[in-house]
Amino acid sequence: MIKDFKSSLVLLAVALLVTDIPFTSGTVVQIAGVAEAQDPPRRRRGRRPQPPPPTPVPDAPEEELDDPQGEYLAIEGATIHTITGSVIRGGTVLSKDGKIVSIGVDIAVPDEAEKIDASGHHLYPGLVAFRSNGLVGSGEAELSQDPFALGTVTGLAAGITTTWNGGRVTKLIRGQVTDLTLRRQSFISISYRSGNPGKKRELREAFEKVQEHLRKVEQHAQEKKDNPDAKAPDDKWIRGTYATARSLLLGDKVAISRVSTIFDLREICQLARRFGFKMIIEGAEEAWIEPGLLARCGASVVLTPRSRRDRDESRAAAGGSSIENAKILHESGVPISIMPASAGIALWGLAGRDLSHLPLEAAFAVRGGLPEDAAVESITIEPARMLGVADRIGSIEVGKDADFIIMDGDLLSYMSHVRWAIIDGKVQYDKMEEGLLDHIRPDGEDDPPAPEDHWPRRLGDPL
Repeated sequence: MIKDFKSSLVLLAVALLVTDIPFTSGTVVQIAGVAEAQDPPRRRRGRRPQPPPPTPVPDAPEEELDDPQGEYLAIEGATIHTITGSVIRGGTVLSKDGKIVSIGVDIAVPDEAEKIDASGHHLYPGLVAFRSNGLVGSGEAELSQDPFALGTVTGLAAGITTTWNGGRVTKLIRGQVTDLTLRRQSFISISYRSGNPGKKRELREAFEKVQEHLRKVEQHAQEKKDNPDAKAPDDKWIRGTYATARSLLLGDKVAISRVSTIFDLREICQLARRFGFKMIIEGAEEAWIEPGLLARCGASVVLTPRSRRDRDESRAAAGGSSIENAKILHESGVPISIMPASAGIALWGLAGRDLSHLPLEAAFAVRGGLPEDAAVESITIEPARMLGVADRIGSIEVGKDADFIIMDGDLLSYMSHVRWAIIDGKVQYDKMEEGLLDHIRPDGEDDPPAPEDHWPRRLGDPL
């Protein structure tokens, strides 16, 4: 009987271990339950722990726009080349009242926004032509601008949204003559070439005389603290070349000069370093010979990659132009902007040398070794910096003007065309609505069918 009793106790103990039936008071069980709530439950033999009930999560508030009544434009699905940032594929650019407000791949677009499906297209900031002729009026916009000029349309078709015409930096906005100017003239043209030694001497002496005058002005400011009756230096003679020198010495203006040979480049850079003024050099065909020269004097360069200059055989030294000029200057840290040989629109054909082929000119610099991203910068952000308007245009950044172009291919490809040109958040050019280039690769395909209508017509062709 004792044996049966011991057997019963063993069976009871086994049952308790397997079934996990509590054999203590209810109070202890409740305490164990509290401990399990505070610590992660351990997995025990005989049963799987029950997961805790889900914690309710409040609904996330929807992002609200500050002013849903603004005028919105959303470019969706494009490959976005921001220039100063990364490339965003399949992204969206949202602008409001002419300013960029959002850039990314998951942008909340207002229902009332105008939308452009740019899937398969490339979006760039509008191109900046450092100099132009015939695209915009030569004087004040209200007096000289033709709001319906063909030059404005052809400039937009080339991707140009901003240019400098000599008097002002202006936008190519159609149908209006107000709110076009970004900045007034900020350059002073100087000539300092070996072909005119008299002009060189005159400019150098003007700098020296005005520099001495400015020292006297500073001395007078100190003397006036002790003697209020101190007489100020006479400045009635500061006119013409002297006024030019004073503007440059004070930093009010930037000098611009066309220089080609390495000899003249050395001379003008020495002048700039001696008197400490800012300078932009156009041409600089032989700058590749001594690229550090321009870097040391802090000059920026506007160059034409296809420009050709023969070597001066009378000098036993390197000379002439080089297709690698842009690459060498870029590697030396010299800011470069690219311009074609002609500052107008000529429609000279596939590989013309006018502003309608501005991206093609940049592509020739790539052929000479310039990186592609630097080539794109040379027709967008770099000329904007030189013109003093990079705070508003030249790259795709939040807060900047909504000026961009949408291409049916890579910007530097001769096959690519501008599909849309947008300025201040408004479509200024639509290739398929203009009737100017709509017959050329209308859908961006590489091998499109021939258009039904063509020009020029041949004898016998139907009307």
